[in-house]
Amino acid sequence: MNKISIIVPIYNVENQLPYCLNSIINQTYKNLEIILVNDGSKDNSLNIINEFAKRDDRIVLIDKENGGLSSARNAGLSIATGDFIGFVDSDDIIIDTFYEYLHSIVTKYNADIAQGKFLRIDNNKLHIANSILNEKNSQIETTENILTNIEALNTLYGIIEEPYVQEVVVWNKLYKKSLFTNIKFIENRLHEDEFTTHKILYNCKKIVCSNKYIYGYMQTSDSIMRKEISLKRVQDCLDASLNAIDFFSNNNLPNIEYKISIRYLSNCIELSGKILNENSNNNMTKLSFLEDAFIKMYEQKINLISSSISNSSEKSILDLLKIAYLQSKNHNLGSLWPELKNIIKS
Repeated sequence: MNKISIIVPIYNVENQLPYCLNSIINQTYKNLEIILVNDGSKDNSLNIINEFAKRDDRIVLIDKENGGLSSARNAGLSIATGDFIGFVDSDDIIIDTFYEYLHSIVTKYNADIAQGKFLRIDNNKLHIANSILNEKNSQIETTENILTNIEALNTLYGIIEEPYVQEVVVWNKLYKKSLFTNIKFIENRLHEDEFTTHKILYNCKKIVCSNKYIYGYMQTSDSIMRKEISLKRVQDCLDASLNAIDFFSNNNLPNIEYKISIRYLSNCIELSGKILNENSNNNMTKLSFLEDAFIKMYEQKINLISSSISNSSEKSILDLLKIAYLQSKNHNLGSLWPELKNIIKS
């Protein structure tokens, strides 16, 4: 059996951590290396890790100073000895057949990555999250879809939002370890997955995507992604897309570059719309930053986008971007967010 290294970054999650770790150690796939990275927790997380380590000799502990999620993942990657790599966030849970299933389909199709679906679950239902996932799966017929790297990238950067969020995150997947030979997570950034996933997919030859719900993404009221939108989050979100734009421009793939350019401009509208609804002292600073970023990117990429659009949804986005360009100069970019939502959810 192949060995699978599971990397779990841990920081101040004492209430959720036992549920997460139980879902990992009780996996039906047994040949696991469970790398728990305590990233400078100040609560009881380290004691919980040590208690689990006494029960399961597959657990490997890294105890380090706080460096953030990417730093913890990189620390785990640096010592992983498995043939495959998986990631689990320490406040989430996975179904008990998570790795058995992903390993079966990654080997069945000789793929580089196997991917299942995650389901958003309220943190108050953490104790029944596994039952919720199983109930969801009982209502669907499991299907598996094979994609090349280019097909996967086109799916990742398509207009519709749901495929994007399922594909961009790293923790609903199983990877061949070799994919990370020259790739690390960028540290001290939010949106860390968005800085990395496109490079991993580009390195693939084949990815198998399943519609089976295998990962419980627990939604908490103090989640970073649900707090007031900070200027750093705005900057990192746009920089992640800019990083991908540059990557595919340098690799001469304009048919993907234009899609990411659309996403960059759409992010400017979305973030502006959300910030308009906040009660924050520096709203105008964030809105002005987004307006300037939108205008600069629009002027650089509008010709590429206009000459590359391939479907009616993209045409609708293009028409909206042209209106947004005029409105951005009047500090009214965020007013188009409701209209954009209708397009990306259609």
